[in-house]
Amino acid sequence: MGLLTGAVTVITAGHGETARGLTATAVCSVSIAPPTLLVCVNRNGEAHHAIADNGAFCVNILAEQNRPVADRFAGRAGAKGSEKFLGADWGPLVTGAPALGDALVSIDCTIAESVEAYTHTVFFGTVLAVRLGPSQPPLVHFDRAYRSLA
Repeated sequence: MGLLTGAVTVITAGHGETARGLTATAVCSVSIAPPTLLVCVNRNGEAHHAIADNGAFCVNILAEQNRPVADRFAGRAGAKGSEKFLGADWGPLVTGAPALGDALVSIDCTIAESVEAYTHTVFFGTVLAVRLGPSQPPLVHFDRAYRSLA
């Protein structure tokens, strides 16, 4: 699976002290009408509970410069819970889920459907809002490491 190249995202839900998030590459466009994304989230993670409890999530597609954010939400910096949001510019779109100010794009969704699959839940989200960030090289994951397309 490490050879499957994917965009690095941070999926967020909740707000304030209840905000949670995770770094993920298991994100996919499903439909244009209505605009729908899917995200795969481990059921044991605290972000899973925030997504399920809030009925919404935001997919933040990261730029190369957002590598520290990716590390923090992947648990590499030791931060837990809402502490992961410190040190970056976050603000809500429509659902209230945190959107990263300098992400390539932030896509705000409400849950349309969810399917349990082994250790994960596949959340299908109907897109409510999209915010485009500055044009910059994307951050991707390949062969167990972050890479840039620059």
